[in-house]
Amino acid sequence: MRIGLLVEYDGTEFHGSQIQTNARTVQGEIENALRNIFNKKIRMHFASRTDAGVHARGQVGCFDEETGMSPDQIRKALNHYMTKDVRIRCAQLVEDGPDGFDPRGDAFSRTYVYTFNDARSAPALDRHFVTHVRASLNAEVMNVASQSFVGLHDFVAFAGPSTPQDAPTLRNVKSVSATRDGDNIELKITANAYLHQQIRRIAGVLYDVGQGKTSTDIVGQLLASGNRGAASHVMPAEGLCLEEISYNGSGKCGLPAILTTESVDLSVN
Repeated sequence: MRIGLLVEYDGTEFHGSQIQTNARTVQGEIENALRNIFNKKIRMHFASRTDAGVHARGQVGCFDEETGMSPDQIRKALNHYMTKDVRIRCAQLVEDGPDGFDPRGDAFSRTYVYTFNDARSAPALDRHFVTHVRASLNAEVMNVASQSFVGLHDFVAFAGPSTPQDAPTLRNVKSVSATRDGDNIELKITANAYLHQQIRRIAGVLYDVGQGKTSTDIVGQLLASGNRGAASHVMPAEGLCLEEISYNGSGKCGLPAILTTESVDLSVN
């Protein structure tokens, strides 16, 4: 059987989502908890890779294991064995087998939010979840510039160093917005997929636009340039959060359902 998971984590103390040797990762944390529950090594698979310091409210993953435990019992057990900076929000049965649920391949969009904070003083309570900037930002101008990202574009200018040289760089951005909420400016992006550091480089360009260092035309110029990594301003990781991953059809956890789906509420122990 295959269990789909909706995962939330504070990325501050993690070296990213994917398993690494001699480094604490979200995947490693969940796999260690699975080992405690089932007394064997079980591989987790995630829908999206997040870098060190990046957070998630809606990461999706899955693992295979034949068990008499219900999805809700698995959720509770995982949360019992894990540290408080990663939680399983929901667990659900999904289709298994070679043609079963694939959290990465079956996703049709991913939504991230990058949060700037331009208060006079850096916040204390939210310091791990926003990027404090010294400049006062014009959210309206940032929003205008952001609309140039919408559509199918070659984002090679926004590719980070971990993007393979031969990797396709076309990405379809479905929507972008930059809106102010008090001292925070939230940049929300929904796309089919992303290149390494693409969002943090988009945020860097819009930050420069928002403080008046460059015009809104810079977005179109960079997209048309074809110069790998030309958008070189990479904003810090702490302001970035994976909000949601969307699939066609859904069970109660937001994942594709099967006829015998068992699901649970979104409460967190």
